Amino acid sequence: MNKLILNNIVVKNNRVDYYFSLEGQLQKYFRNENHMFIEYNFGVEDVPVSILSIPFVSNVIPLIWITDSVIQLKQLDKTFFECLDDLKAAYQEMFPSVKFNGAILLEEIVPNYYVHEKEAASLFSGGLDALTTFIRIKDKNPLLITEYGWYENEITYSDVWEADKQNAVDFGKRYGLDNILIQSNYGTFLKAEEIDIDFKRKLGDSWWHGLHHGLAIISAAIPMAYLLKVKCLYIASSNSPLYKVTCASDPTVDNKIKFASGKVFHDAYELTRQDKVKVVVDYSLNSNEKLNIRVCFKNEENCCKCEKCLRTILGIIAEGENPLNYGFNIHDNISDHIKTYLYQEVKFFTDTFIKIYWNLIQNRMRENYSKIKNEDLLDWFLDFDFVKERKRALLRYRIRNFMPILKRKLKMKLDKKIVSN
Repeated sequence: MNKLILNNIVVKNNRVDYYFSLEGQLQKYFRNENHMFIEYNFGVEDVPVSILSIPFVSNVIPLIWITDSVIQLKQLDKTFFECLDDLKAAYQEMFPSVKFNGAILLEEIVPNYYVHEKEAASLFSGGLDALTTFIRIKDKNPLLITEYGWYENEITYSDVWEADKQNAVDFGKRYGLDNILIQSNYGTFLKAEEIDIDFKRKLGDSWWHGLHHGLAIISAAIPMAYLLKVKCLYIASSNSPLYKVTCASDPTVDNKIKFASGKVFHDAYELTRQDKVKVVVDYSLNSNEKLNIRVCFKNEENCCKCEKCLRTILGIIAEGENPLNYGFNIHDNISDHIKTYLYQEVKFFTDTFIKIYWNLIQNRMRENYSKIKNEDLLDWFLDFDFVKERKRALLRYRIRNFMPILKRKLKMKLDKKIVSN
């Protein structure tokens, strides 16, 4: 039987370390240290073990389910324990091709309660989704929760985290809000690549995107929500009903998460990404407040070269605004910059990205035609056929790289033949 045993939780000041052991075939999915940690900017020594267990369980429970394994631990919060069946059912409906089984063995189920003192806390990256949710719940004076989960076994200096943290703290000061800062290795203590080898084809999605990241991010904040007596944790949506996709962060999953006297709400799912651009732009114009949209989460500032940056830039232009006013320091001719990028990169665009992002930007530009300031962009972008241009770009790519592609395919066939023999 495959079993994961949470042997020990060590709490010291503002840090929690989780040490666990494995039986059966589970070890291949974890780094050899068998160690997860979370560090907060608040002390957590007064948080019960049954609450502190939630982040660890949340990070591993999807793996327990898809491998039909057992997780064993001493204590778990009663409210959270009771929501696990609903979470499993939500994942099962999302991924019907994989059986979600497994079991949890507990020595004690602990009821935890508190009287609400804060109405809201919001997971805050400074990106478009997070800013939209902030604007929608601003009157609740939310706590702002910013996380970095990509350390290895210990915390080391990260330029990206320092930039994220500074952005969040400055934003909090601007609006008189408190910041919760969380550092962890929840993104690295499992071997996502190994899980993907065994399950990506069956799931039709990757481990991190399809099963892990939503629970990881939300659960890391739960001890703080307990400590500060928060009624509701808000997580901003990334997708919308326009095009249903599998995703670890989805209202059908997130809204099932409950703990002690708190709950989770997946916010703004009804809005498309272009709708969110409009929310932010309208708020900025109406309040006369400058808002920087932090898109490049793995860079210190927006690179203005990646797909996510460029679709956000164009979304802002489609609302009749200048991207320079929203944290995109692009000083090249925007029309030429976009055209060059699409010529080189459109071959990598998926049907989903074209439909839910780029086509909606084109539609909004048509609706808002008279307000668009970049006339040279309008001359060609509105008529740009993404599907057709993707086919052309793929053809160019295959012609230019015919020999490397042929060699790669021959090598794959040869390797397969050697393995079969």
